[in-house]
Amino acid sequence: MPPPAGQGLAPAPAFLSMIQYNCLGSWNVFLPLFESFKEATTYPSIVLLQYPPVNKAHLPSFNGFKSFFPQVRKPQVTAYIHMSFLSNYTVLPRFKGVDGVLALDISSNEPLFAIAFHSFRVINAYSTNTVDHRVHSVSPDVLFPDLGFPLLVVRNLNIHNPLSDPLRHFSHPEISSSAPYFEKAAESGFALLNHPGKYTSFPLVGNSRPSVIDLAFANPPLLPLINSSEASLPSTGSDHIPITITLAAPSLNLKPPHPRWADTDWVTLDPIVKGFKVLAAPPCLTPRNRTTGCRNR
Repeated sequence: MPPPAGQGLAPAPAFLSMIQYNCLGSWNVFLPLFESFKEATTYPSIVLLQYPPVNKAHLPSFNGFKSFFPQVRKPQVTAYIHMSFLSNYTVLPRFKGVDGVLALDISSNEPLFAIAFHSFRVINAYSTNTVDHRVHSVSPDVLFPDLGFPLLVVRNLNIHNPLSDPLRHFSHPEISSSAPYFEKAAESGFALLNHPGKYTSFPLVGNSRPSVIDLAFANPPLLPLINSSEASLPSTGSDHIPITITLAAPSLNLKPPHPRWADTDWVTLDPIVKGFKVLAAPPCLTPRNRTTGCRNR
């Protein structure tokens, strides 16, 4: 977390926390989420909302955060960025000319996350599909551009695919609707950050089953910076779960434990290993040899 404003120029961040959440257009969902930050020991630097609450073309404000959103009557996406982060890093919002897409270019004078890049981009997208599941307002090319610097894509396009939800039964229209997005992501080298089958949406009414529709993707330059992506925060009234995504310098990302073969004293261990013998199997009692203790062959 960057230091508060007034403490001098902050170094380029080594750790960054973001939240992705669908607010269902409800103020009663939005306010408890931001109020919960007051009780937490740390707060997210960036909150990426889909379907935020809107009243007369105005989005809600919250102390300590500044919002960015497309200048349309009813924005489908927005980003709330903490003021301490804005005071130390440059954030340039980009509007793709497509309703439901917001991009943020974040940059610093120093290399970000202790790597060679001075900037990275976040794309927040939301759209609804038509009745026949075939038409979306946001195209795959807009979401998955080929960039030479880190890019994170969070989205809720109301699509379903076996790669994100392998246990779900899919109709042909659902497959044909979602396939272009996953194919374009794969062609551009993007990795899905969701844990397959871990639900992010639990419908409040109706007969719809839980699903994985709140998705996040990282391009190759960003992937080494992914520290975690977890749907672990409680919902604040939405049928979606807030997803926390953290970026960290590669040196801070813990690697799975593995034997340190290069540090092993093989000169000392070699004769011990060669002289090691497997002991014979212990006696195995059966109804026939219970009294004799003969080995079971």
